[in-house]
Amino acid sequence: MKLNGTVPVMSLPFNADESINEASLRREIDFAIDTGAVAVCAPGFATEFYKLSDEERYRVAKILVEQTAGRVPVFVSTGCGSAHSTIEFSQYAESIDADGLMVVAPKWCALGIPELVTFYEAICRSVKIPVMLQDADFTGTGLPARLFVELAERCHNFQFAKLEVVLPGSKCEEIIRLSGGKLQVLYGLGGIAMMDGLAHGATGMMPGAALVDVYAEIFRRYGTGQVEAARALHHRLLPYLVFALQHLELALRIEKRVLCRRGIFSSERLREPTLHPDDRYQEQVDALVEDVIGLVTETKATAVRA
Repeated sequence: MKLNGTVPVMSLPFNADESINEASLRREIDFAIDTGAVAVCAPGFATEFYKLSDEERYRVAKILVEQTAGRVPVFVSTGCGSAHSTIEFSQYAESIDADGLMVVAPKWCALGIPELVTFYEAICRSVKIPVMLQDADFTGTGLPARLFVELAERCHNFQFAKLEVVLPGSKCEEIIRLSGGKLQVLYGLGGIAMMDGLAHGATGMMPGAALVDVYAEIFRRYGTGQVEAARALHHRLLPYLVFALQHLELALRIEKRVLCRRGIFSSERLREPTLHPDDRYQEQVDALVEDVIGLVTETKATAVRA
């Protein structure tokens, strides 16, 4: 599988009683694909997976595969606190025809490199579909490049690295170089380091679904040699991203507000516990949402001309 473009992680819409709004989720999946996603993913951090029951995570995976209906590849995020649970969920994802897995390392207790290699090797060997390692260290440098390379050597289906770390560029290059190009690197954290990723060989970005068309236009410009134009468009996203990425729950809230403005969600409700920004912060959120809605309109006009 080759990925080149935006692979959004679905936000999860909730009803007033905090049950999952399945109709809105299906609408979001269609919206992401229609606006330029090259693959889709759930249930990840953007999907509030850490607030879901096992049954709900399995249900979200099922809806994702069903609604995508083979139009683009589907990655199911299956990372759990144990190898046993992760393997169980991963095999379920494979059984419902997911195209790949995204697996975050266990976070509840610190593990060494040998233990993590053993964990990921067990996951890879339990399925035949491609596996992506989600290196989610939002304030540090994450796992060493040699871990990725060792896994690639041991497991033929270990094919992707998702970096959500500080200053990922040199690590991205190192992973690609040491794996002989076998490993494809994608960037997370809302695509805030997108230009860094493109410059260092990353082939994909994994933001949320609300602004897929804007990311797709950045990819188009960059891929056609319009590097400065791509950078200019990305820079216009930065105020939104910088504000949102101060806290995961804030990022989820502002993403859902954009999806509401675009007619995909009917509510921006998050499951409790969550942040509840005061009125002044709400005003900042509204202003940033207005800015990116305007950017969407401009992007659509640019795409038509192109």
